[in-house]
Amino acid sequence: MSFIYAYKELPEDLEMNGAALTDWLDLPEVNRVLNGQYRFYGNYKRDGQYVNFAKKGNFLKAKVDDGSYQYFEIFNVKKNLSSISITARHIGFMANKNFIDKAFISAGNGTRIMDELRDNLAFRQKFIYKSNVSTVHQFTAKQVSPIDAMIGSNNGNENLTSVTSAELDMNNYELNLVKQIGQDNGFRIDFGKNLEAIEEEIDDESIFNSLFLVGGVPDNDYDEDKEPITFKYLEIEGVTDENRRIGKYENSECKTVEDLKKWGATKFSKDRVHEPKVTHTVSMVSLEHTLEYIHLWDKLTKLRFGDVATVYVPQLDINVKERMVEYTYFPTVEKYKEIVLGNDLSMYTTQVNAQAVEIKKKLDNRTETMVTNVLNATAWITGNSGGHVVFRPEKAPNEILIMDTPNVTDAKRVWRWNLNGLGYSDNGVNGPFGVAITSKGEIVADFIKVGIINAEVFESSFSATGDQLKMVKGVIEAWNDKKKFMEMGRRGLEFWDSSGKSIGTIGTTYSATNPFPEAVTPKPLEDTSLVIQTNGEQETRNILISPAENKGFVMLGNGLTIHFGDLNINGSLRVNGLSVGTPGAGSAGDTGGWSGTYPSVANTQAKKFAWEAWAALRGLGYSESAAAGVLGNIEGEVGPSMNPDTEQVNGPAYSAIQADGSVYPLIGSPTNNGREYFQRLHQASRVGGDYKVMSVQMAVMNWMMSNGQWIGKVRPTTVSGFKVMTDARTAATVFEANFERPATTHNERATYAQNWYDLFKGVSIEKKDWVNPIRIPYMILQEWNQIGYGTNKIHGGIDITPQSGNSSPVYAARAGTVYQVVPNDSVGGNYMVVKHSDGYYTYYGHFASMSAKVGDNVTTDTVLGMSGQTGEATGIHLHFEVWKGGEWQRINPRDVIKF
Repeated sequence: MSFIYAYKELPEDLEMNGAALTDWLDLPEVNRVLNGQYRFYGNYKRDGQYVNFAKKGNFLKAKVDDGSYQYFEIFNVKKNLSSISITARHIGFMANKNFIDKAFISAGNGTRIMDELRDNLAFRQKFIYKSNVSTVHQFTAKQVSPIDAMIGSNNGNENLTSVTSAELDMNNYELNLVKQIGQDNGFRIDFGKNLEAIEEEIDDESIFNSLFLVGGVPDNDYDEDKEPITFKYLEIEGVTDENRRIGKYENSECKTVEDLKKWGATKFSKDRVHEPKVTHTVSMVSLEHTLEYIHLWDKLTKLRFGDVATVYVPQLDINVKERMVEYTYFPTVEKYKEIVLGNDLSMYTTQVNAQAVEIKKKLDNRTETMVTNVLNATAWITGNSGGHVVFRPEKAPNEILIMDTPNVTDAKRVWRWNLNGLGYSDNGVNGPFGVAITSKGEIVADFIKVGIINAEVFESSFSATGDQLKMVKGVIEAWNDKKKFMEMGRRGLEFWDSSGKSIGTIGTTYSATNPFPEAVTPKPLEDTSLVIQTNGEQETRNILISPAENKGFVMLGNGLTIHFGDLNINGSLRVNGLSVGTPGAGSAGDTGGWSGTYPSVANTQAKKFAWEAWAALRGLGYSESAAAGVLGNIEGEVGPSMNPDTEQVNGPAYSAIQADGSVYPLIGSPTNNGREYFQRLHQASRVGGDYKVMSVQMAVMNWMMSNGQWIGKVRPTTVSGFKVMTDARTAATVFEANFERPATTHNERATYAQNWYDLFKGVSIEKKDWVNPIRIPYMILQEWNQIGYGTNKIHGGIDITPQSGNSSPVYAARAGTVYQVVPNDSVGGNYMVVKHSDGYYTYYGHFASMSAKVGDNVTTDTVLGMSGQTGEATGIHLHFEVWKGGEWQRINPRDVIKF
């Protein structure tokens, strides 16, 4: 017995075994068709081992008829109460996820054509393109996927297997265009007659023994009126007027009559167009259990996919060379379920013919639902007792009645059948008839249960407002007032305006295409993403999402999105990748409302520390009472000094809030080094600035509140609830219980909080005027009054670099107007100067790119460009200067910005 192995992703080593799936409810199958599908089917127990691997996009490995293991990608999973139905396709079809814009070969053998297809793929894959076809051909693949070009529709052109008279073999990552799959080892079979395990089909009507051949226009002899060369008639031996059947064949590559005749001869020698088309479908399961034919079963098991066998056809008394063109195989027991032998290989060389094979199989195999309905209908009819059949009038009957009583006058349940139709009534012979089929082709019923309805248009009125539902060629359409306003099909839901123009679509990235093909996201925008998009151009098509009149989002066609009404964001808000107004936002010095200035009431160092915390917390969205509650706990933790740079005496804590990572750290493993632990928190929070500074510590604390430190032990249990508290004493107690988590409550902290509240309540917080131009974690490489690296001159500014070392947005440090934009300066590289209203200027050097222009009015939220290393720069950084009183009148940037 062989196992089916499952994988969540394809292994690098294809020999490696995955999770063995053993709990199949029946024998799984592999079905392969020449130049067609190559699939795996199976039903697995709902609670079977490793059932979590049965997911779309995962992979299976199964043994096939030649003894090799092949990989299959799961693309369809259906679940019921007891089982999971899995359908997977050979990984060779994953090559179809790629795309060929255009590949053209004017004259090339199989290897040259396959190389050309590979070289023109949109992106690289692991697939190996190879061929042993030595004949030379012209081939075009344009705007098509690779497998479709080889064996599919090829965007309306002849596919590769048809052009080359070759076949596509798949061996995991190998895509091999070969002259012929399989071998001809002189295998001979006599199926005999009346064997139920063998289904024989013979077509002797479409044979041709005389050929009218059409070639191309001779080289160097082309004009509009020039006809292609022809030859009539190429015939096999023994053709007479009585048995002649003429067929027309064309090959534009043949430019001489000799080439045309030589090619035409292959239609007899290879394609055998003069022989009847014979197909034998063999049920190997039935044959194995037919004792008198066990020798035939044993013989057929030695055939492999593509192999040739000479089959005797008693009905025609001829021998026909057939090939195994399809099989269904049980990979776990390594036996065939069914094989198909045939000599009409044209059915497997073009997309149209391949689809014809599929349609025939569908017609020959009714669905499970249809079978169930037929059985139910049979039970309803044959299971009735006491029914009475009456022909009337008795002497010259023209209708049949089937009734629940023998008398027409008192019968209630009646079937009535005459030339006008067939109807059923629960109310006697005169109706009304709730179920009816009329002679005009009308069907009346409250409930119709069928297998398949095949109709060009299915139409129904379904609302009082005149809406109509139509099913047209597989698409559902909604109409009103003779105008289509909605359609549901492969693209999803598509909508139209009153003028008949398409407005937009609701679908998936698979059906409606991905409107963000260049987007870089944490996870790829896969086929299962939901898409709502318009089809119009700029400002002509908008998307409106509204819960009430004048409320909600308006997404304009020009890309601008407007929201009307209040907007509450529970989570992070990012602008160009940077967090805005959120806990632990990644901007350097993101210290809320702290502006670097103190009010008159902050007249001691302790009060200055407290004011810095108060202003920072207020800027981070804390109410005055909540901020006072935090201050009360700071005083309880570090004492009346309120110094944030405080280590616990003989203990593991550090900072104004005495962060302790000795037992349950938020970041990393436990440590008794409180300072080192707080630095971990500082780095994880992506808050910039010096970790020893009070405002920076408050921003880190704010990040900790939403990242595991706040346990919600007492009410209010949420961070957002705490931030809007209105009583300082209660806020101190709540903060201690939910954030500090002490063994016992310290009631004195409520008093501390009330004192701070009384001191700072209502005191105006000066708005921050100057802001660090780098808003992500950063490092200072060089101060303003140092000698510049390699210049022997006073530096004149501060060099700031992101900790990541990568280019980052550079913001205006203060509101103003762009004064100079200078590209490619030998020293400053790409640099910019912003002029401010009170005699100040700011200089920004070494940009990689600049996005503002002279005359632009900028604010501290304006991105001026991206930091870089243009000019005299040895690495990516921003050279930042502040001028006061005139151009190039440099002062220390730290005089106006707290770095």
